[in-house]
This record gives sequence, structure tokens and C-alpha cells, in this order.
Amino acid sequence: MNKLVVNLEKMALEGRIFRQVKPNLKGGLGVCVVYTDRVKHPDSRVTDAGKVVMGDGATIGMHPHDNDSETYTVLSGRVMSNGVVYEPGDTMVCKKGEMHDCINLADGESVLRFVKRK
Repeated sequence: MNKLVVNLEKMALEGRIFRQVKPNLKGGLGVCVVYTDRVKHPDSRVTDAGKVVMGDGATIGMHPHDNDSETYTVLSGRVMSNGVVYEPGDTMVCKKGEMHDCINLADGESVLRFVKRK
């Protein structure tokens, strides 16, 4: 478990963020853990924000964003979304009306920051 994940677990135990274990997220494989921010985002268009820890070999299944857009920033690890590989510091955007998936390519966990907007 990397330092970022240890810190997320600590924040969840302290009640500063919500923690949900999500097996087969959006029809994907393996287990992801979603840590959702408790504090309302200052941008009123933001409906959800937090971090996703994708377990070793985990995927997020292909799914649409009919009513919102979603931005992922890779914090650690390596992932592929819609055939494009992303590494730490890279950002991917799924616009309203588009679809995307996410595959953990790292040897271990990958951690992503996500923001959903109306």
C-alpha cells in the first residue's frame, strides 16, 4: 500500500472523507475503493469529487456520461482509458455524452483523482 493510500485510509477513519469498496465498478473487474470528498466543492457545477484506488488488475467498465462530464488525474500508477495510456500527472476528460473505461496497468495499485461536473 503506497503512502497516498495510507493517507486516504487515515482520512476515512477520521471521517474526513467517505470510503466505499466497489467490486466490479461499472461492470469492470477486480476491486476499486472510492474515497469521496465530504466538503462541498466551491464550483457549484461539481456534483462529486474524490479519489479512486484501483486494485492490482482492476478495471472500471465502459460506461456513459449522459448527464455529466468526468475528469481523472492520475496521482500514482499507470492506467489506460479508451486505448490511451496515462501516467502520474496526466489528466483524461470524458465529456458529457461520451463513454469511457479505465484499466489499471500498474504493477499494484493506481490512484486517480476524479471530478464530475453537470
